[in-house]
Amino acid sequence: MNEPKAILLRILDIIGYSEDKEKFATEFFQNVSLQALLDLLNTLPQDKKDQLQQKIASLGSDAAKVQGELKAYFTDSQLEQAIENSAQNAVTEYMKAIDPTLSDSQKQNLANYFSEITTNASPATV
Repeated sequence: MNEPKAILLRILDIIGYSEDKEKFATEFFQNVSLQALLDLLNTLPQDKKDQLQQKIASLGSDAAKVQGELKAYFTDSQLEQAIENSAQNAVTEYMKAIDPTLSDSQKQNLANYFSEITTNASPATV
């Protein structure tokens, strides 16, 4: 399985991102996590949503406690799916945003990389 952060860092290398790649990746995945949380919250009835928002707000930035609280409302599968969907959407939007600035060579290198990681991804076994 490909590590999401490693994939993002490789994409940043390919496009010639010149700023702090680690910082970008950290902020990118924080945003992905926040979007996934919002997406999950929006699936709850309003009373449960309000209750969970209050609990999360009281926990501050303690990610482990927030994760524990989320598990009281959502299955691991729901949490994983929300993160996956959020990450896919974020990468898609980022690629759309930078596409006009990429050279043909960068576009081809990205296409090759995406093909490589797609080919190397092992299908899930049932």
